[in-house]
Amino acid sequence: MSNHISNPNPVAQRSMLPYIITAVFLLFGCYIGFMVYGAMQSDVNLVSKEYYAEELAYGKRMEQVAQAQQLENPITIISAAAAEQLVIQFPAELTAATGSIHLFRPSDAKLDVVLPLTLNAEGVQHINTASLKKGLWRVQLTGKVNGKEYYHAQDITL
Repeated sequence: MSNHISNPNPVAQRSMLPYIITAVFLLFGCYIGFMVYGAMQSDVNLVSKEYYAEELAYGKRMEQVAQAQQLENPITIISAAAAEQLVIQFPAELTAATGSIHLFRPSDAKLDVVLPLTLNAEGVQHINTASLKKGLWRVQLTGKVNGKEYYHAQDITL
């Protein structure tokens, strides 16, 4: 006779695979939900509020750029970081120019600054940059003299 007693109800070994698959799907769903929430909370800035209106005026802007490029002495913009100043130099023939200076911050439209173009007798204007946030700025100059309009843009880093 055998002393071996067989168990009529053996304990089945459970697989962890369904639990792992379910956990992976739940974690993936939570990750996607977190990413969607983060995307909805971020501030989206277009390059310009009046993007389409500016696009329509593109032809006129190209004429202004061509006028500025035909100047014997170019319009120059110099960033003097140590003095916290921006120096704008117009050629001698444009010292009577009127217009505007747009300090454009590509990353945040709320920081944009528009100033009047007020050149001294030498055709120079100094702008204090101490209050401007450090980083990339695009300086856009628009000037008008004797019915001719001029446009010059330059990127600077403060």
